[in-house]
Amino acid sequence: MIRVEFVVERDDFSMDIKLEIPSAGATVLFGPSGSGKTTFINVLSGITKPISGLVRVGATTFFDSEKKINLPIEKRGIGYVFQDGRLFPHMSVEENLDFGRKRANQKTNRKKEIIELLGLEQLLQRKPSTLSGGERQRTAIGRAILSGPSFLFMDEPLAALDFARKQEILPYIATLKKNLKIPIIYVSHQMEEVVRLADHLVLLENGKILDHGQIFDVINSPALATLLGKDDKTSLINCHVDKESGKNGLSKLVFPGGYFLVTQRNLTPLENVRIELKAQDVALALEKPVATSIANILGASVAKIETSKDIHCDVLLSVGNVSIWARITQQSASKLGLKIGSQVFALIKSAAIKPF
Repeated sequence: MIRVEFVVERDDFSMDIKLEIPSAGATVLFGPSGSGKTTFINVLSGITKPISGLVRVGATTFFDSEKKINLPIEKRGIGYVFQDGRLFPHMSVEENLDFGRKRANQKTNRKKEIIELLGLEQLLQRKPSTLSGGERQRTAIGRAILSGPSFLFMDEPLAALDFARKQEILPYIATLKKNLKIPIIYVSHQMEEVVRLADHLVLLENGKILDHGQIFDVINSPALATLLGKDDKTSLINCHVDKESGKNGLSKLVFPGGYFLVTQRNLTPLENVRIELKAQDVALALEKPVATSIANILGASVAKIETSKDIHCDVLLSVGNVSIWARITQQSASKLGLKIGSQVFALIKSAAIKPF
C-alpha cells in the first residue's frame, strides 16, 4: 500500500490529504484544474516538499516530517511523464530512450520490447521537432519506462493533444498498464481516460479528497456527479472475448452470468476487456421479446431503485454476478410495477456497448 498524509500551503491554495491507495494497478487522480492533482504526485515524487506529513510506500519511507526524512527524487524509483513530454530536442528518439536507460539503477534489457509496445520502430532516428504530439508523448513514456522505475507517474499526458492524437495514444497506455506490472498514478480530468485506465479512482477538489475507491464503486458516486455537473449512471463490466467471436460480424464478450454481442470486430479471442454501458442505453421488459432487432436480451432481477427529482429513475439490475444500471422514466417504472426482486429482461443494442 501507498500511505500518504501531508499538508501543503501556498498563498492561494492549501491541500490536506490523508489516503491509502494500492501499490498495484492504475490509480487515477481526477478533478478540475486547480484541484491539487499535480501537487499530489509532486509530493509523492519529491518535487514538492510538504510542510508536514508522511509518505510511505510499502516498508519504504519517502518523507516523514517528524523524523526529518526526505528521500531525494532520484532515490524514489519514479518514472515521470509530463504533459509536454520534455524530450531533449538535440537528441533523436533512440537517444532520448537511451538516456532513460542510462538513469536506471539496473540496466534494463526491455528496450526492444518497449519500442514495439509503443510503436516507435519507425521513429528512432528522428528528432523531437519532426514528431507529432502523440509521437512525442509515446517517446517520453518509453524514456520514463526505460529508466527502470518502480512507479510510473503520468501528469495529464494527453492534455495537450487533439482528439485524434488522444485516440491514437490511449491504446498504447492501456497496453503498457497490462504489460508493465508496476503501479501507475495517472492525473486526468477526462472521463474517457478514467473509464479506460483506472483500477482505483481518487476524486479531488480544492485540495480535498471527495471520494476514492475501486473504479467500479466510485464511478457512480454522488461526488463524481457533482464534479461532472451531471447525474449519469455508468456500468463498467470486465469480460473476456469468446474464442468464437467474429461470426455474423459480431464479437461475443463473456461475463459471469451471460454475454454481450458487440459490433466491434477487431478484438482478440480470449483477451480480457472492460466495457462501458450507459444507463440510458438499457431498456427493460417484463417478458422476453420474441421478434426484435435488439441483440442483447439478459434476464435480470431488480436490486435497487433510485428515483430522482427529474422524471427518470435508475434501476440497478443483478445479472449473474454483475450489476447493470438502467435509466427509465418513473412512469415506465410504475407501469411495469417494478420493485426490489422483480424479474425483468434488460434490452441493450450492440452498438451501445463500448469495449476497451
